[in-house]
Amino acid sequence: MVKTRSRADREADNQLLLQLEEKEVISSITTLLPSLCGPGEQFPIEKLHAKLFEIYGHVWHRSRVRRYLTSEECPKREAKGRPWFGLLMLLKKYPEHFSIHTEFKGRVVSELVSLVH
Repeated sequence: MVKTRSRADREADNQLLLQLEEKEVISSITTLLPSLCGPGEQFPIEKLHAKLFEIYGHVWHRSRVRRYLTSEECPKREAKGRPWFGLLMLLKKYPEHFSIHTEFKGRVVSELVSLVH
């Protein structure tokens, strides 16, 4: 007898896998960020993105790279040419770990991240 899984079971499994993936990415960031800046210092998300891409771009599964290190899966209007947009959205999802700051210098907008202690 073949046991078939319901759509709800598959969706629950996919959601669990996504949560585990996010936790692994968050863990990678919380490990890397202190080596890039001091306690309480802010670090440009664009530079964090570049460093993550350099370290994990060839290690992480392609779907994870696409989700967090490119803007391929993000709406173009929201991403506005920022390949780190997926990473920014992930960081914002975890305010207990990360503080996001936006600086405006004329027309230049910089997004900065720091660890919450």
